Amino acid sequence: MRLLTTAITFALLLPAAPLAFGGQAPSPQALWREIQGLQQAHAIMPGSKTFQPGSRTVDYFTTDLSNKPADEAIAKTGGILRVHRYPSGALLVKENYAKDKKPTGVTAMLKLKGYDAADRDWVMAAYDPTGKVLAYGKVGSCIACHAMVRKQDLVFAPPPTQLLPVSTWKAFFPKQEISPVYAHLLKTHAANVVH
Repeated sequence: MRLLTTAITFALLLPAAPLAFGGQAPSPQALWREIQGLQQAHAIMPGSKTFQPGSRTVDYFTTDLSNKPADEAIAKTGGILRVHRYPSGALLVKENYAKDKKPTGVTAMLKLKGYDAADRDWVMAAYDPTGKVLAYGKVGSCIACHAMVRKQDLVFAPPPTQLLPVSTWKAFFPKQEISPVYAHLLKTHAANVVH
């Protein structure tokens, strides 16, 4: 029994293996557990930082997380803007926070070879802060926005490196207010607006 307990403890301390689902999307709950692992490890995505500006007042701040396969792709190419294809198993997560830095939600993209070739094999997901599923799978609204950066395999770089134009922002979030910090970034970093 002691040997089994030691083996289990050792296994829990090992870094998580790359995700391998063979083209089949994991359950939303299984993906949520992977996301929680990144949160607990404070796995900040290269080029990102904690509590960076979000685009809406409902996500006044954001923090981007990523797993090892995503990090390796970013490092190998020299940055998010240069990644043309993420490997299967890459997981990218955006934590969203209100102005008071309380969590408002989590969105995620999981690259899964054979899942959805038309949309670069991304499984899209959105959760509330407790892990309740809000959207999952082939989420058209997510894909439509992320298609703006198709050359980067549908992955936006953190602000102010890349910013959504106001027209696109209003089309995707018509009932939400733009964050004043993001509006300021649009003015001061106009060259970084995606067209």
